[in-house]
Amino acid sequence: MTGLRAALLAAAMGLVCVEGAAAQSTARTEFRGDAATESATAVEAKGLAALKGLKTVIIPQFTVEFVEHSDGLSSREEKRQDYVYIDYRIAPMPAAEQQAIADQLYARWADGLRAQGLTVVGPAEALAMAPASKLAAAAKPSPAAIRRSTGDNLIYSAGGAGYLMPRTALGEARQSNAAAGAADTGAAVAQKVGGRIGGMFGLARGLGKIGSGLGNFRGAWNYAEAENALAKQANAAVMTVRLVVGLRDIDMASRGFGLFRGAGSYDGKPRLVVMGDASEVTIATPAANRRAEIMVPKDLVFSEDLLKDRLALSNNAGTTAGNIASRAMFAGAALGGGSAAINQRHNFTATPDTTAYRAAVVRNLTAVEDIFLRHLAPAW
Repeated sequence: MTGLRAALLAAAMGLVCVEGAAAQSTARTEFRGDAATESATAVEAKGLAALKGLKTVIIPQFTVEFVEHSDGLSSREEKRQDYVYIDYRIAPMPAAEQQAIADQLYARWADGLRAQGLTVVGPAEALAMAPASKLAAAAKPSPAAIRRSTGDNLIYSAGGAGYLMPRTALGEARQSNAAAGAADTGAAVAQKVGGRIGGMFGLARGLGKIGSGLGNFRGAWNYAEAENALAKQANAAVMTVRLVVGLRDIDMASRGFGLFRGAGSYDGKPRLVVMGDASEVTIATPAANRRAEIMVPKDLVFSEDLLKDRLALSNNAGTTAGNIASRAMFAGAALGGGSAAINQRHNFTATPDTTAYRAAVVRNLTAVEDIFLRHLAPAW
């Protein structure tokens, strides 16, 4: 028995020794939601000089996404913890309430632009305009669940208008109602092709984003043409706004001594964030190949800790059986002097207080809107 314990302890210690190998590579920052002090640090703006003199803004797309399921860290951060996978699922607010938040944020955004002396054309009217007919035909119904590298999000378009899949979505959409799901099988290829060709004309981000939505290069090119035609026809800025509530695990649980731990001990410290590299404003202008954008380059961590003490282990029978089998294989390999990975997967369900969740989402996304607007104000 002593030999067995020594072998198992040595194997477990082997896992502990490489702790920290999964370094966090995606930047994040604590976010107070203060537009006055964080305006220069929370976002990056490019090409805003192209907006000078424009007095009309057309918004075919204004969407808000709510995290539904996540691995806690983006794939770029290797949440896997060397053979231990942790998944979080957040109990969502009612669909009507999430739609109301999207509509509230859009109304506030439109009012902010009007306060800058601009005429605003919203999604429903924009998609009905002739140059946007191909865009409207390709739009997907809202709301829906979309898949990103960081997990599944529920996406809502202002006013329930159709939407195009975001650039960083993985080419898959599932309607949240009983209707059949939809998938863009060519989205990844379209994104790459659109990005390369678009780069020749200074449109890499624009074509890449829309390529992911339309699922083929011709669709991406048609959107870029429609966007430019719309801007030229109306002598206007054509604006896409995306706001994304994601999730980050700011302190992963230790993966060491996996053979001896209970499943519930693997929960980390997940926090809601305004998701970087996904929340953004992109703008086409009447001038050929001149675009502007304001993006959130790094995840902005909510100051509200909404998930603390609200996580519950939710492994199903299949997951539990798989974990047990993996432990047995690991123990057998350790006893025989070999090596094996103690592959474990654990699921946690978070149930934040609905009122606090809603208030935090609105507060933080409103702050990001204010920061975007502060950058736009002097550009017109």
